[in-house]
Amino acid sequence: MFPLILLVGCGETEPSNQSTVPANQTEVPTEEAESATEEKADVIEEDEFEVEEDEVGRSQIYMKNRELGIRETMGSIVFEIDKVQTVRLEVRPDYRFLFDDKEEVTIVSFNVIVENTTDETVTFYPDQARLVTNTGEQVDADLFISEDVGGEFLGKVKKEGGVLFYVDSMPEELTEVRFIVEGPYDEQFRQIAEDRYEYKIDVTK
Repeated sequence: MFPLILLVGCGETEPSNQSTVPANQTEVPTEEAESATEEKADVIEEDEFEVEEDEVGRSQIYMKNRELGIRETMGSIVFEIDKVQTVRLEVRPDYRFLFDDKEEVTIVSFNVIVENTTDETVTFYPDQARLVTNTGEQVDADLFISEDVGGEFLGKVKKEGGVLFYVDSMPEELTEVRFIVEGPYDEQFRQIAEDRYEYKIDVTK
């Protein structure tokens, strides 16, 4: 699994080693704290943004909304997008191959929940969604850095995880994005709901 903290940012649990020390004060760490910090991604507050570091790079979290509240019934599929966040990532050299050798990218990440409510097999791919930004970019979800939340749902199966996109625009340039996903279909490749779904999502800070 991709080691970047972006998926944690969309999850339920806040990073446990987040610092809340104001920028004008100094915290003297104990030996135990120093040791624990070496094993985890560094998390600090920089100005108004959370900044986290791990082996992939340095991430500045620009905005996050943990109560997005998008819920759609697509035939037997119940689809939710409950969290979104935008991050500016400075990529370390060893991981730039994941991002077309770019030194910096903006990540837009969503936490999605997909549940098949029937015993029948249904196929649905939210991890192959597309993103259109107000800045004119159109990108596909990155399968390598996203979690496995799509494919065949063999009966009453539920999946949850992060769907991630990377774009060139700066986070502060993004005001609205459109999350576009193809509808689910059955074992005979017949659509069981609409062909396509589109969600407009506010990503202003």
